[in-house]
Amino acid sequence: MNTQNAPHNRTTSTALCFELSADVPEWIEVLPPGPTVEGRDGRTWTYDPAQVLAATKAHTAGADLPFDYVHATELKAPQGEEAPASGWAREYRINERGAIEARVEWTAKARNAIAEREYRYISPVFTYDDTGRIHRFSSFGLVNKPNLLTKALNAEQPTTEKIPMLAAAIRAALGLPETATEEDAVAAINALTAAKEKAALNSEGVPSLNLYVPRLDYNALEQRALNAEQQLKQRDKAEHDKAIDTEIDAALKAGKITPATKGYHLAACQEEGGLERFREFVKAAPSVTATVVPEGRVEEQNKTALNAEQQQAARMFGMTDAQYLKHISEAQ
Repeated sequence: MNTQNAPHNRTTSTALCFELSADVPEWIEVLPPGPTVEGRDGRTWTYDPAQVLAATKAHTAGADLPFDYVHATELKAPQGEEAPASGWAREYRINERGAIEARVEWTAKARNAIAEREYRYISPVFTYDDTGRIHRFSSFGLVNKPNLLTKALNAEQPTTEKIPMLAAAIRAALGLPETATEEDAVAAINALTAAKEKAALNSEGVPSLNLYVPRLDYNALEQRALNAEQQLKQRDKAEHDKAIDTEIDAALKAGKITPATKGYHLAACQEEGGLERFREFVKAAPSVTATVVPEGRVEEQNKTALNAEQQQAARMFGMTDAQYLKHISEAQ
């Protein structure tokens, strides 16, 4: 029956399709005899069997095209969903009627589904150009409502309007395959527009508290950290000063230094590593006083000579004995 004269809003039952027998055939017809084929929605295509097989083999480079369930390879796989195979096209041939057949290696699941009549038809997916000439096969599907169409899949569609192939430049700019249609281009453009709007509105969105904190909370935390750091520095300085006083007092009591040089040693110990150097000095220094001089009092010193500890201090300051005696005298 010719369906071209049938009303577009009525579904006919005499469309071209390939019904499977329950005995699960090995060789099946995947494209009827040409040179013209017609879908149940009235669309028509032309093809050369030898050219279609040559282009298919060149495209697959020796790989087997999949048979799947309801064109999952074309519809679900690009979305990251599972698209299990129902079989694989191992080889092709042109039969005596001029139709193209494929030898299918079915999966056990597919064999059972066909035997139980869960799927009754084969629907090929192929690409074609603007003139309607079929180029090559893309995949094949087990379906229950077939219709010979193009890469838009052999499922019945409500219109007989031709779907033109998209211009190569537009496909390349949008990153679409050579079989993309205008609908694919519109979807890609809409996705880009949505992404752009999302980026533009990103600053207005509510940020995740897993990644960000409110500015006032951040400022409060920062101030607490600074306060804690300052308190730690003050504590460390107080402990350091206490340690210096302890070492100086012990050195005075041991007669290793004199009260006249206490100020010098206090300043030297404040320098980096000064306390450790003072401790090493005290360990090696001889006693320079016979008795412990109470803190805050200065015993009468020999005004004409320096003791050993004073001489060492004078040398550290780069002073002569006379200059050091003068320094001590002025300090008192």
